[in-house]
Amino acid sequence: MKIRRVIIASFVLIISILWAQQIELPKNPLQGQIVFEEKQCIECHAIGGYGGTEGPDLSQELYFGSVLELASIIWNHTPQMNRKFRQLRMDRPQFTQEEMLDLFGFLYYLRYLGEPGSVAKGKKLLEAKGCKVCHAVAGKGGTVGPDFEQLQQYDSPLYLVQAMWNHGETMQEELKKSGMTFPTLTGQDISDIAAYIRQATTGNVVIRMAPGDPTEGKTIFRDKQCENCHLVEGKVKKVGPNLSRIELKKGVTEVASLMWNHGPKMLESMKKESIEWPHFKTNEMADLIAYLYFLGFEDKPGDEADGERTFTAKGCTDCHKKGGGGRGPDLASIKRFDSPIRMIQLMWNHASEMEDLLITQNKELPQLSTKEMRDLYAYLRKMTQK
Repeated sequence: MKIRRVIIASFVLIISILWAQQIELPKNPLQGQIVFEEKQCIECHAIGGYGGTEGPDLSQELYFGSVLELASIIWNHTPQMNRKFRQLRMDRPQFTQEEMLDLFGFLYYLRYLGEPGSVAKGKKLLEAKGCKVCHAVAGKGGTVGPDFEQLQQYDSPLYLVQAMWNHGETMQEELKKSGMTFPTLTGQDISDIAAYIRQATTGNVVIRMAPGDPTEGKTIFRDKQCENCHLVEGKVKKVGPNLSRIELKKGVTEVASLMWNHGPKMLESMKKESIEWPHFKTNEMADLIAYLYFLGFEDKPGDEADGERTFTAKGCTDCHKKGGGGRGPDLASIKRFDSPIRMIQLMWNHASEMEDLLITQNKELPQLSTKEMRDLYAYLRKMTQK
């Protein structure tokens, strides 16, 4: 299918990280895209222009929110989706917990790679940023640094970022000697430069760097001693900012540009701490950036007391009575609220039945904010652990 080729060509990897809410990691990089197709989401929603038009093109939405934020968006659109299912005479799809996790990871990942690069802008940037003073492109330019011809076979901005970073310490020293200013870059700049290098150089061997595995990235974050300066958990003061508190809300090249632009300050701090400049090989840089990107998927802990109040205020107790006796089950009897995805899966699978019951009572399906979702999960998790 066209969508499969588009997503594979764009290196779409579907993985999510969620420590505080204890979400496990899906293992198959393309499983979420397969779920999206098999559950017929593609019949109503397009990705990159391929798919249905009943709903919005999901690749056009700049979504960087957490698991339960996405859950609240989907839940609040349940009545509209149910009407479409009835109009199109489609069965509402049911999900396993694993399928729901894969799907959510897929939706979160759609904006990861950002916009494609511009060859024309990339050519101008190499001149404007002074890159050609030291580097040549296809034999034209400086000779202090390597010819970009050596990079042409790697058709990925991520490889360019890794190569630049590995030479970052040497580059900074050469720039100081020559009196040149360290070039700062935006994420789009990186995409544009990579696009130009691919166009300007020759060669028929293409080696693509995968977009990154966050689980591997977490290990790399530790092994490269990033945690010596940056926190992602805890409260102990470090040299650099606590990365878990920074809402990046940026794609892969934008995250990479932030790292690159802070290179001089990082090098200065590393020297003070006697830390060697880290070098990356194979897919390590991609893994590290994927790890940093998915820090934003983590949900803040909810408030159990507020969750209990929400549970009552939204009318959940009308059907889900303690000890049983309601139209729905006593949720305390469900012993598997070990992940927000489990709650989301159950809510989705029973949403149509719940809405039908509410319609007979002249009631509407209750709307839930992100905070209310977080609080509900905190309450249900505590209740089901008793």
